[in-house]
Amino acid sequence: MEKFPLKKESANAITPENFEVQKKQLSEQIWAGKYDAALPLADKMLEYRTENGDRDAALVNYASNYYSAASRVWKEKGTKEMTLVGKYMNTALRALQERLEKEIEIGGGKKEGMIPVSLNRMTASELDVMQAVYRKAAVIADKVPLVKPIRQMLLSKEKDKVRDWDAAALLSIRAGLNKVRDAKKSNRPEAPHTEIFLQIGAFEIAKRYGWDKDAQSRAKKILKLAEKYPWPTEDNARGQDVRVARQLRDVARAINDNERAVEYERKAKLYAERVPDQKAKL
Repeated sequence: MEKFPLKKESANAITPENFEVQKKQLSEQIWAGKYDAALPLADKMLEYRTENGDRDAALVNYASNYYSAASRVWKEKGTKEMTLVGKYMNTALRALQERLEKEIEIGGGKKEGMIPVSLNRMTASELDVMQAVYRKAAVIADKVPLVKPIRQMLLSKEKDKVRDWDAAALLSIRAGLNKVRDAKKSNRPEAPHTEIFLQIGAFEIAKRYGWDKDAQSRAKKILKLAEKYPWPTEDNARGQDVRVARQLRDVARAINDNERAVEYERKAKLYAERVPDQKAKL
């Protein structure tokens, strides 16, 4: 198991010839929990994609990498490594903020009485990353100093019992689920885990605010989706498969469905043997 804080290692230069190899390597290092090597490579990847006119799309991937590192430190160390958690989360949040600012700019800027950003250019997968980062921010914001909340960037309502980060997460979830619905209507393929994660995000927020009816409705949808999930064999398990099993386990536990909780716990542990980062988050 790696120890925190991590000492960043230098990353090799990225070129057109090695871009795909480096991209794959970054993904493998993240799932392996090797953040000392992965985060410098993530920095280099963002720099390279920026130089090649692909910064907007790269920002969400960049945020995902730093969010993953923050989640790992938070899971293992909590407030004992508050500075490092804040550093990683703030990097992720600033990347998303930059992307949102660009979306607002493309949409013609803020308009009176309207939500100033549609998120229509973003994919369902990107919106899933966004909601996950914002939900994590909502959980740790009371303990870890984070960048200024972005309610004013996203929402025109000033009075709302939903906290800033959760409000941003809900907006991302709704936009993501709209993307999923559009894809289904057009028979376009969508990653099977994306809708599950978006629905779980909505379930977690509903549960946190005591919206019991909505939470129960979300739970039913989530477990129905889980029945259709293409579970792999142990040898073919990926990081996303572990995340799906782990989060489904947590949903089942939350609604006292012990049978499903045991089933998904078994899957999560089985798959996690091949994914060190996810094993640490069980």
